[in-house]
Amino acid sequence: MRSFGGLRAGFQGVVMALVLVLDDERDACQLMARIISSFGHEVKAFTDSEEALKWVTRVEPDLALLDVGLRGSYGIDVVDRFLRIRPKLKAILITGYPSMATAGEAFHSGTLDLLVKPVELDELEARVRLALGLIK
Repeated sequence: MRSFGGLRAGFQGVVMALVLVLDDERDACQLMARIISSFGHEVKAFTDSEEALKWVTRVEPDLALLDVGLRGSYGIDVVDRFLRIRPKLKAILITGYPSMATAGEAFHSGTLDLLVKPVELDELEARVRLALGLIK
């Protein structure tokens, strides 16, 4: 598999990314991982932010997709920690409780996008592709 600045050329030249998914709700995490995989990306899913942080110290994902409201931690703080380890990492946060304050904090932390649950599949795919630079 050939690499193009973090993205990998897979089967028949399809560009694939390594995407970290973090949600403390196991079912939501597994569903999001399956959806992102269906877009052609490799996914590593976590339900624990500390495990995800340990993984990020060893592996360089292209994108992190995580919930704002994590049990025991705050998604925006986790993004801050990810970016201290991997400054080029792109991050998308998802929330079920949108507010201007959350949006401001998210973008101030370096998050590229903030999605509101429930997220439509077409919107999720477009935002992931945009974050990865696959569309403009």
